[in-house]
Amino acid sequence: MSLISLIVPFLMILITMIVLFDSAKNGITPTPTTSKEKTAALKISETFKPDSIADLGAGFGTMAFPLAKQFPNSRVVAYETAALPWIFLLIRSRIQPRPNLTVRRRNFMKEDLSKHDLLYTYLYPKAMDQLQEKINHTPVILISNFFQMPGWKPSLIWPVESRTRYSSSIYLYRRNG
Repeated sequence: MSLISLIVPFLMILITMIVLFDSAKNGITPTPTTSKEKTAALKISETFKPDSIADLGAGFGTMAFPLAKQFPNSRVVAYETAALPWIFLLIRSRIQPRPNLTVRRRNFMKEDLSKHDLLYTYLYPKAMDQLQEKINHTPVILISNFFQMPGWKPSLIWPVESRTRYSSSIYLYRRNG
């Protein structure tokens, strides 16, 4: 038996275990934003002039990199706790450097989000509940993919053709605190 035939299955099992562990810890598997969702979110965000943007649960950087490109004079922080997407983000930031993009392996729920002018999320309902509690009294512009912020009235709902049978929308929230 060759060394490769031992290493490949071991790596596959290791990667699967890491994804399962992170998914259990975070409550969701990494789910990339589709190109149509990305286009809609970027179109919505272009009317703002943020100094600082946070991608909350940045995953593989599907939004963080385009936001950093669209807003070259803004600071963009990509928060991610899952190991594999975070490693991918680091590698991608070396291959496609964006001087205004910072990748952080931190739980954004423990960060001061009030320092960001614009927040982008693609979270699941429980995380949206937690985020709502965290930023409920903070002035914020929030763009949320697919999931609504509980108890908040969106300023804009942008329907997006979905990859599944479920309808998808991008929600814009503008709150004064």
